[in-house]
Amino acid sequence: MRSKELCLGAERTRRWRQKRRQGVTVVRLDVARDITAKLIGLGWLDATERGDKEAIATAFIELAEKATELEVTPVSRSM
Repeated sequence: MRSKELCLGAERTRRWRQKRRQGVTVVRLDVARDITAKLIGLGWLDATERGDKEAIATAFIELAEKATELEVTPVSRSM
């Protein structure tokens, strides 16, 4: 079992390094249930994929790409 864990970790590291070489920034997001529900309601995420991290990430990426195409700007930004 330990060997399998090492292989999975090595694979994640390889993918992360490859993304960095391609200029991709990898971020971690904590997504609340209400946000997931809103993504489903807006049609960006299928309800059957509400627990699928890859599907949620894809929904956020597609949403961000669409927003940048439309040059959507925030009304106000609070951080």
